[in-house]
Amino acid sequence: MRVKEPSTNVYFIRHGQTDFPLDRIYCDNEEDPALNTNGIYQAKSAAVWLKDKNIRAIYASPALRTQMTAKEISDVTGIDVITRNEWVERRFGIWEGLYFHEIEAQYPDLYLKWKQDNVGFSPEGGENISDVLERLDSSLQQILANHKGETIAIVSHVGPIRVSLCQSLNIPIENFRQIRIDYASISRVDYGATRNNLISINSYNYS
Repeated sequence: MRVKEPSTNVYFIRHGQTDFPLDRIYCDNEEDPALNTNGIYQAKSAAVWLKDKNIRAIYASPALRTQMTAKEISDVTGIDVITRNEWVERRFGIWEGLYFHEIEAQYPDLYLKWKQDNVGFSPEGGENISDVLERLDSSLQQILANHKGETIAIVSHVGPIRVSLCQSLNIPIENFRQIRIDYASISRVDYGATRNNLISINSYNYS
């Protein structure tokens, strides 16, 4: 008789909203913005939605906005947050902290290369998408091995969640920007022995 191996169910949660400008690249090592009032509300809403999902572990990037979001989930589930540095947002090196118009003005040739090759290009000291994928996949495989058949939550950022969803579903990584991941949204992938299943994407219960 065929015995089906139970899947490991992973909820990917993006952090809630901050007051950081949308047209500027995060610089977490220097500024690390907190959730704003709306972001806290979004995080609480996500936590309520996850309360009865039988979550056994919560992982989060070290950024303040993800830690604050993860804490809301921790408060309703009673599960402590485990910080994993691999789940930080994509690093942009010398471009971090700059507005997009400043990058275009100061680095016109490199800016054009970035627009032409958003997967393979990286500014000095930064990462390309392949770099991000490598660190995320290594961390995810460790997490899955530690939680076979369980349900877990990973609180991260838009870039890592997009990349992880592409990797999990064999979507060409070049299409990562076509996946919409809103603030405090919840996406679920069930990881099986031979294949993975997308259960939900970009879900949230706030307005």
